[in-house]
Amino acid sequence: MKILALRLENLASLPGPLELDFTASPLSDAGLFAITGPTGAGKSTLLDALCLALYGSTPRLRQAPARDSQIDDTPDSRLTTSDARTLLRRGTASGYAEVDFLGRDGRRYRARWAVRRAREKATGRLQAAEQSLTDLDDERLLTAQKREFERLLPERLGLTFDQFTRAVLLAQSEFAAFLQADDNARSDLLERLTGTAEYSEISMAAYRRASEARKTVEALEAKLADDLPAEPEARAELERVAEATQQALTHLQTQAESLQATRRWHEEDDRRHAAHAEGLAQQQAAEATWQDLAEARRDRDWRRLIAPRRHALARQAALPAELDALAATRRETDAALATAEAEHKAAGRALAEAEQALTHAGEARQRAEPALHEARAHQHALSQRQRELAECETQLTQARAQAAKLSDDHQREQAAQQKRHEQQRQWQAALAELVGEHSHLAAVRQAGQQAHDRAAARTLALEALASRWQEYQRAEEACRHQAHQQTTDRDRRERLLAEGQTARQALDRDQGHLESVTALIERSRAVRSESVARLREGLREGEPCPVCGGQDHPWRHQPPATPEAAQLAAQEAEEGRQLEAARQARDDAQARRDTLLGEYRALEAALAQGERTLAGAEARLAEARTGLREHPLHDELDAEEAPAREAWLQAQRHESEASRRQAQQTLEALARAEAELAPLEESLRQGELALTRLEGDKARADRDLTELERRLPELQRQHDDTQRALRALLGEHASAEAWQQRLDATEAEARQARDGALARRHAAEQAQQRLAQRQEHLAERLNALQQERDDLARELADWRAQHPALDDATLARLLAQDDAEAREEERNIEAADQARQQAGAALAERRRALLAHRRDGGLGEPGSEEEETDDEALLSERTAEAIAQRREALAARQAELAPRLAAAQGERDAAAFALADDDRRRERQRAGQGELEAARAEYRRWGRISELIGSADGKVFRRIAQAYNLEQLLEHANAHLAGLTRRYRLARGGSPLGLLVVDQDMGDETRSVHSLSGGETFLVSLALALGLASMASGELTIESLFIDEGFGSLDPQSLALAMEALDGLQALGRRVGVISHVQEMHERIPVQIRVEPQGNGTSRARIVSA
Repeated sequence: MKILALRLENLASLPGPLELDFTASPLSDAGLFAITGPTGAGKSTLLDALCLALYGSTPRLRQAPARDSQIDDTPDSRLTTSDARTLLRRGTASGYAEVDFLGRDGRRYRARWAVRRAREKATGRLQAAEQSLTDLDDERLLTAQKREFERLLPERLGLTFDQFTRAVLLAQSEFAAFLQADDNARSDLLERLTGTAEYSEISMAAYRRASEARKTVEALEAKLADDLPAEPEARAELERVAEATQQALTHLQTQAESLQATRRWHEEDDRRHAAHAEGLAQQQAAEATWQDLAEARRDRDWRRLIAPRRHALARQAALPAELDALAATRRETDAALATAEAEHKAAGRALAEAEQALTHAGEARQRAEPALHEARAHQHALSQRQRELAECETQLTQARAQAAKLSDDHQREQAAQQKRHEQQRQWQAALAELVGEHSHLAAVRQAGQQAHDRAAARTLALEALASRWQEYQRAEEACRHQAHQQTTDRDRRERLLAEGQTARQALDRDQGHLESVTALIERSRAVRSESVARLREGLREGEPCPVCGGQDHPWRHQPPATPEAAQLAAQEAEEGRQLEAARQARDDAQARRDTLLGEYRALEAALAQGERTLAGAEARLAEARTGLREHPLHDELDAEEAPAREAWLQAQRHESEASRRQAQQTLEALARAEAELAPLEESLRQGELALTRLEGDKARADRDLTELERRLPELQRQHDDTQRALRALLGEHASAEAWQQRLDATEAEARQARDGALARRHAAEQAQQRLAQRQEHLAERLNALQQERDDLARELADWRAQHPALDDATLARLLAQDDAEAREEERNIEAADQARQQAGAALAERRRALLAHRRDGGLGEPGSEEEETDDEALLSERTAEAIAQRREALAARQAELAPRLAAAQGERDAAAFALADDDRRRERQRAGQGELEAARAEYRRWGRISELIGSADGKVFRRIAQAYNLEQLLEHANAHLAGLTRRYRLARGGSPLGLLVVDQDMGDETRSVHSLSGGETFLVSLALALGLASMASGELTIESLFIDEGFGSLDPQSLALAMEALDGLQALGRRVGVISHVQEMHERIPVQIRVEPQGNGTSRARIVSA
């Protein structure tokens, strides 16, 4: 992976447009270059632009709050401080960042991030950021969609955002802090640098899952212990009782089915008798309807006679009106023909007049043509004079404005030059004040650097001492807290034991109460099973009634309202409430007992874990006490009283930090004064050149203004002469074009009038011909209709003579009747006839079915010789009385059987319920045992995982992962450290995350990393940074590195070592960019990207090569 170019515009303090081409000289020839400039000038903005183009974000923005911190953008919109669009310069409408890079596949790509405001206005609302990726080798746009970009960019580049910030942007100063930190601080830094936070989450998740699995097992065990099935002897007795009650119920149901069959015969007889009566009534009604239609039947016969002559009769009636209408139309046509002849003569006269007007208009146009030609020439000349005059006036206005602008620019440049002279004098005075009693600048810089290094070393030592003192205090407090917690937990365990016994007794009482209530309600419902309402609720379609055996249940869905049903519903509601109350009390007691049991077992586990935690806390206390005593500044701390040690540490740190900041401010002021003076001298020289150039431009502008003022009066005189000549030619016309248009309009009007008259004459001729043809057609049609009228009169007179019974009134009424009414009468007659026949057939069939049904019931003599007499007897009232007597006897037998059947049903239901309840308990036990075994297996699996890596605070697995990552980091760092210096090698030791340095020149002596000098610390920190870059990039080759800060605290010798290390990186084929304020590094690195403030929050970047 290699960065080829960087471009940006309107980002932070850099307005741009700016392009840094790393493939062009001098950057392409320099393996090492510096990014220099004062603090706040915008050096880090270049790295922000690099991250923006590739990932749409920056490391600094990722650390900002995402929601709570907001800033105003426009009057109606706000942005969060983590929004990358906040990098757009204020007062600009758009900006972008663009990077060309060499991907992992060897191809060149361009990544672009851009943002703009609405309507391209600086006051518009910010729009969504745009990202695109282009293949430069094929000149092909790969994507302009954000999600697709986020997927493709890491594939082509080979690095994610986190990997890029660790492998390409090296924060060497963070690794210097990492090197000097204690275990806790190093753990936090290692987590941030290598991303091990997820291991804490895994550790806590394993601990949580093990706890949940344990609680699940305990809950299932308690649930199964409270739901045991019946013993084998009790089970056998339940089965015997169920079989006996079923046999008794089956015997009674057989008797009930026989009685139900008899009841169904009576119901069928009632239905057939009612059908016979209904059929008799329908037959009588159909016969009466047929007699009522006698008149309609006669009309139907006359309609059938008239039908062949109906058309002729209708035609005879319609012909007189048609003849009258045709005669009227002929009279109208004769009048219209006379009118058309008069119109044709008038159109001929109008055409002659229009032809004469067109001839006069053409002659007038020919006479005006010479004067028109001369007017056009004068008009063209006038237009030319107007253009020349306008151009001269415009040039004169521009020349005056240019002269005024040049004068203002000259005055502003003079004021700016004076301001730059004043700034030069001020910076020279500030530099002289900083030098003071020293002989030269180098001596001032060396003295300030030494003071800074002493204060920094003192600060680091105090920070380490404070960390060890705080670790000791935390360990001591942890021991005290854990001992107190153990005592509290033991007391609570005793209380839980007493509460558990009380909860067990309450559960037994509530369980006994629930069982007694359940048994009482079941017995009560079994006794009430003989109730008619209860039996009705149990009826099902297609199943026999347990009382009568019938399969038809007419009262099932809409039973009659009875006081018994309402009383039964109220009693069942009360029983349900009592049962639910008893069950709820039992469930509450069970939940209380389960909760106490879970709390007790959790407390037992917590006590065991607390013992282990207390032992660990005591060990950490001893380790912290030893580490505190070994610190070089322990004697100073020990001289203070224990309550005052924290204040003493704070005061010492503030004092050392104040000394370091004072030395740092002196160094920065010195560097800033030197950095400001050089650009000022260049600006003064450029200002003198600009003044000279403005004076020359002002003289030329004055000469041009004089020439234009001389030409303007002559052009005005020529314009006025031409305008007067044109007015004399045109006369009353506004222009030659208006004169020409008037002549053209006159001729066009005459031609249009001639064409209209011609069309009018042609239309009159066509109308005259059309009316003559229509007059001839109407005469022929009138003769034909008169002949048809005479023929129809002779034919219909002969037909009426053959049917004298058909009078004129009947004929007129039938002819006036419409077809719909006639069809309706026909349908009524046919329907009445069909209904009469169907009613007779239905009555015969229903009589036969009723007689057969009663003979099947034993009420007649089948096959008797006097069958007709026997049929009448079967339909008589005597037979009906006999059937009623049979029905009463059947009802008495069913009423006697119903209580016995209900009692047997209740006994059978009670036995079946007890047996089914035991079956359900056995099934729940089988299912519960399977569920319990699965829960135990889950608990064993998560318990083993939790023992290995689980903890409530997540530290166990995080420390394991951090120790492994630290080993990996040291392996990569030592590989880079061997290339920087052969003397040192890093190793773990002293604590799980402790760091030691192995001095290979001193027989592999192991030393503390705090014993390294400033230059050695820089080399080791740089090796750690490069090691993390290797871890992040994997097998990908990184050819571009950027190192941000970390050089300010180095003495000259250490700085020399750092430069040699950077030269070594350059020799390995990597292009290295260094951001630093150190002047010596600026002097030793010839190629620089210098970021220079321009004032008003604006900077510019330029490439400088010595």
